[in-house]
Amino acid sequence: MVKKFKIPWAAWREPEFLELTFPDSWDISLYKMNGSNVLELKEEDIKKSILNPIGTPKISELAKNKSNVVIVIDDMTRPTPISKIIPYVLEELKKVDIKKDQITILLAIGAHRPMTRQDCILKLGKDIVNKFRIENHHPYENLKYFGESTIGTPIHVNKTYADGDFKIAIGGVIPHPLAGFGGGAKIVLPGVCGIDTLEANHKSISGGIGIITEARRDIEEIAQKVGLDFSINVILTDKGKIAGIFAGHFKEAHRKAIELGKQVYSTKVTQNNQICFFNSFPEDSELNQAQYKAFNFLMTAPQTLIDPDGAIIIMTSSYEGRGYHSLVGETGARLYRNVGDTKFWDFFIRKRKVYLFSPNINEKDKDHFFPKSVILFNKWPDLIQELQNKFGDTPRVAIIPTSIQIAER
Repeated sequence: MVKKFKIPWAAWREPEFLELTFPDSWDISLYKMNGSNVLELKEEDIKKSILNPIGTPKISELAKNKSNVVIVIDDMTRPTPISKIIPYVLEELKKVDIKKDQITILLAIGAHRPMTRQDCILKLGKDIVNKFRIENHHPYENLKYFGESTIGTPIHVNKTYADGDFKIAIGGVIPHPLAGFGGGAKIVLPGVCGIDTLEANHKSISGGIGIITEARRDIEEIAQKVGLDFSINVILTDKGKIAGIFAGHFKEAHRKAIELGKQVYSTKVTQNNQICFFNSFPEDSELNQAQYKAFNFLMTAPQTLIDPDGAIIIMTSSYEGRGYHSLVGETGARLYRNVGDTKFWDFFIRKRKVYLFSPNINEKDKDHFFPKSVILFNKWPDLIQELQNKFGDTPRVAIIPTSIQIAER
């Protein structure tokens, strides 16, 4: 006999779930977020949220007499279903006679890889892709300088964005180790900023999951300076669907989104587990994202979640392989470091054994991001056999099925 559990897997790809099998004798708990039963928001509720903004007038009022509209969206490393939201934004713009050729959809890739046409179809829908001007941000080119922030961050912003006279952002609000949560002004920095701005923001400021960080304050100051007229913030379900939308002022709407996010993403777990599985979905398309995002829950949980001599298993589809990040992920990149050489590893991992499970990663990929002590498994049965050899027939096991969960406090 075996025990079976399904977890979400491979964002933007089919099938949507991975079935895990375990020996029947294992003591296993699957810890879903508190909001796992939240229903996906209906179309009329999405429209209502956009038409009833927080802290600003409606888009149709703000966009009067504007001639150059930029709609900036998050990229494929985030599961935000933009196609379900953007039609209502375009309806609002149409009310004040803004034409398609006055609109640019800007892809806020930050230092990630550019998006392809197929990516855009998945994210925006084919009808939008076939009718609108869509541009990838470039962190090294097409930039405009805006001076420095209060703490000295040089402000280089995408010129297409900067030249827009009405700026709209749509993005997911999920836990983030630097900015506390994604969404809001974060789509400006790092989304459409230059590499010097990204470097300064990443390396000189302390962060923390689930809180308003110094990094977030710097991000919001820069967004205020370069402009962000309307922000649409999306709270996601554990399946990557829309649990809630908060539109309006980029700070006020974002704070309201965080209130719901803390409820939806919060997860109560037991302590003193011998083995913990951390799935990196929905940030599991590439190892570059998964290397830290799989640890999001661990960074919010008490150290007693896992026994001092226990095991941590990072799980990621990584169907794009190693992935790409021109600031922190590539050999020779300005802030590239193996995670084993960071304070994070010493503080959170300590003496625990770490394993990586991914069908699409090889040893060289693993060694690029992790210390050699991390053991890679491409096949699930082989991993389970290894764990059974180490922990016996009745280990206490916790499964955290997504990277957007935070420990209940």
